[in-house]
Amino acid sequence: MTRGDTDEQGPKRGASGQAARYAEIEAILRQEIETGVHKLGARLPTEHEFCARFDVSRFTVRQALAGLREAGMIDARPGVGTIVVASRRREAFVQTLSSMEELLQYPSETYRQPISVDKVEATAEQALMLKSKPGQTWMRLRALRLSRSSQAPIAWLDAYVIPKFAAALDLPNPTGAPLVRQIEEHLGHRAAHAQIEIFVSHITAALAAPLVAHEGDPALIILRRYRGADGAIFLVTYSVHPENRFSLNIEFERR
Repeated sequence: MTRGDTDEQGPKRGASGQAARYAEIEAILRQEIETGVHKLGARLPTEHEFCARFDVSRFTVRQALAGLREAGMIDARPGVGTIVVASRRREAFVQTLSSMEELLQYPSETYRQPISVDKVEATAEQALMLKSKPGQTWMRLRALRLSRSSQAPIAWLDAYVIPKFAAALDLPNPTGAPLVRQIEEHLGHRAAHAQIEIFVSHITAALAAPLVAHEGDPALIILRRYRGADGAIFLVTYSVHPENRFSLNIEFERR
């Protein structure tokens, strides 16, 4: 055998029933990642360095790192090493998509919790996002997107609707249908074109509390713009997903 607690058949447990050594090491490294000892984007020490630090075999180190990978906190990059990719264990709601239609909406296991509705005149910055003129009037819904199986919110939503379809914001929504479906089904205005942008940003100070997150935490942003048959944008949604709360698993089959 090599170092202290393992052989090639795997880690042993002590007679007292204590957790295996690899689990102890995994817990130590998880805490170090969560507290910023190993920062986001940083490369972890090598397996050899961990073996020396904890006085264990490479098998034990690999078991510990495997647990962190499964938690979504680290990732192995060829030619680079093992990188910290998240500061918290993944508790993501995974949405599997099999068509472009499904990409436009959240699954039925989630629902929208309205926070406020107000009338806004687009600032210069908002106008860029909305592809409208500064000063144009929009109705804005602010809401949380929640999952029936998760305590923390999946996302924060800012939805901008042209005043013509403001009635959609007051409709009951027991099934959690997205706004675009409500506008189509109840107001008869069909989305003929959708543009989707997905990018990474950070949680702002204003959203930290409602999202039960920390200011500066990484976030996945999904921006959707919907146009009618006339080519005019009638709905824009801006969703902020804290890290490890939501992911898209896209599967297409060619026929």
